[in-house]
Amino acid sequence: MCDTLDCDIIKQMRKVMTNTARSPRQMNFFLLVIFLATYSYCSGQNLKSFNNGPLKLYYEEYGKGPALYILSGGPGEAPEHPYRQIVDSLKSFYTCILIHQRGSGKSRNIPINQTTITIKNYTEDIELLRKQRGDTKITLLGVSWGGLLVMNYAAFHPESVSNLILICSAPPSYTVWNVLYDNQYARRSKMELDSMESLQKIFSTKTEKELDSLKFANPTCKEIIAYKEFIALHIRAMYYDRNKISKKNFDDLFYSFNFQPIPLIDTEVIETKWDITDELKKLKTRALIVYGRQDDQGESTFYLQKGKFEI
Repeated sequence: MCDTLDCDIIKQMRKVMTNTARSPRQMNFFLLVIFLATYSYCSGQNLKSFNNGPLKLYYEEYGKGPALYILSGGPGEAPEHPYRQIVDSLKSFYTCILIHQRGSGKSRNIPINQTTITIKNYTEDIELLRKQRGDTKITLLGVSWGGLLVMNYAAFHPESVSNLILICSAPPSYTVWNVLYDNQYARRSKMELDSMESLQKIFSTKTEKELDSLKFANPTCKEIIAYKEFIALHIRAMYYDRNKISKKNFDDLFYSFNFQPIPLIDTEVIETKWDITDELKKLKTRALIVYGRQDDQGESTFYLQKGKFEI
């Protein structure tokens, strides 16, 4: 809730309630409105912004203590579930900085192209935010793509990093990039692979940008139905028990995820032969590396990281 209840919206609600006779039902309604207005107003207090050139980008801030920057996957995944669970678990020990990366969450509505979506730009965003907040040293937690990004930040700004937490992180080199796709392919049945191929023929008639717009403008069109079924098959392979997939969580993920940046980063990694393993060898940074049983990155990614950090 708010640090104080003396915000303008609450004052106005108090005035209305004081000056007007209300029935119990009306009073209950007004109390509910006050709660929702207060919650909305106060949760907005945690949302802040910073600029990188013409782009306005957003982040959220919770808790007290050393700065912990949390980066979601994708790129393009909104920092919602499970990142808010991470924040709730750690905000008593850290100032949790939940970053809405360019092209995702509140920072979603920016131009998505080869100029805006680069590893260098994402890394620069973190450094600009650190300088704006005045953090001397930061701990970075990255999931999947977020793990790749925090490694890249540490490689080029080692003096600003205290610790790294890598959760199911993408690899620091293009040399094992295809391991991810090989593992995903191996986990799917022939029926699933055939189905995904058929679905892809339908939605690939639209660009990533068109698909992202259609998700909201026309969610029942054949391209979006095919696209959603394709992503569902993709996500299903990440579960040991596929019956535990929550439809609500999947729907939330599908509509909040901006899939447009992914092919741009994939192309950059492969075409530029992106590799920061030599830079990581120079680090004296402690890292916690976490991989789950169903992670599709494979053991090669873990061992590539393991030799670069103090664990």
